[in-house]
Amino acid sequence: MALLTANKVFQMNGVTVSEKIIPDGIRWKDGAKAQKAGFSAGSLYKKQQRLSGGTGKVQGVTIHNTADLANVHDDGEQYTRATYNENMGSVRVHYYVDDTGAWQNLKAGTGLCANDPVGSAEVSWHAGDGSTPDGGNMTTISMEVIMGDTAAHDEKAKDNAARMAAWLLWKHGLTIDKLFSHTYWVNKSAGKHFADVDRQCTNPVRNQKWCPTYIFGSSNPDIALKNWKAFKQLVQGYMDALNGGAQAPTADAAGTLYRVQTGAFSSKANATAYAKKIKAAGFDTYVVKADGLYKVQVGAYSKKANAEAQMQKLTAAGFQAFITTKSGTPV
Repeated sequence: MALLTANKVFQMNGVTVSEKIIPDGIRWKDGAKAQKAGFSAGSLYKKQQRLSGGTGKVQGVTIHNTADLANVHDDGEQYTRATYNENMGSVRVHYYVDDTGAWQNLKAGTGLCANDPVGSAEVSWHAGDGSTPDGGNMTTISMEVIMGDTAAHDEKAKDNAARMAAWLLWKHGLTIDKLFSHTYWVNKSAGKHFADVDRQCTNPVRNQKWCPTYIFGSSNPDIALKNWKAFKQLVQGYMDALNGGAQAPTADAAGTLYRVQTGAFSSKANATAYAKKIKAAGFDTYVVKADGLYKVQVGAYSKKANAEAQMQKLTAAGFQAFITTKSGTPV
């Protein structure tokens, strides 16, 4: 079958996202596949209900891992195509994320494209807790991070997921404590509650579900906890960068420089690659290191109005950008 064509391609915090949202009103066609997934032929193919009791309010982001596909370059497209071909059973997620970017299957209320307006975030089927009102299915955005290939590809997929999770939390006004693992919801559904939320995320009751498996890196709860905390720190770093832009001064001050930033990465190689992409679009750019991250910037201006004009040009070219007054060390 031919590769899918995205409805829209856009950037989310430096990650290329291909939007292929399942349309409302779509129904199961294959009766055998529907029955195997626990549905009847002709029933709705997705939940078609907004999060949080129909309000569309996002209360968290849930991270999963699924396996890399052999001899496939764009795993996210392949999983999305399998979804459209009724080959993913009952599973419906908002995003499939791999080392090349991401594919969006459900509305997440981002406002980044016409098919995903603000307030439209819909229920996905991923957490194993059914229609529990305060469960993962009914309240959170779901992200399947595709890993299990080379170490380099896995790190890039994880980095893409961290950048997207940071942006989604930031966009919906949430803090890092609203980043959940699949295991968190398994424990909650089973009535198991840890005082330490990170333990709740990494220590499954009766060893039922270790997920995200590759990010945990081990079925040993202590190792999984350490790796999960490291992933959260990566996400927090990207959130700090976004919050820095949101808190930029509103008036010029003597000696202040307004820097236009369009990406922040934990890896210098990823930052350099993204800077080349920006340059190819006709912008002069450079990479600086600040707060432990490699940041891609496009100019520094003494007048905020000039920085805003440059930011608008970047946005018009399809890149996300914001203004920050934080300096960094050139690399």
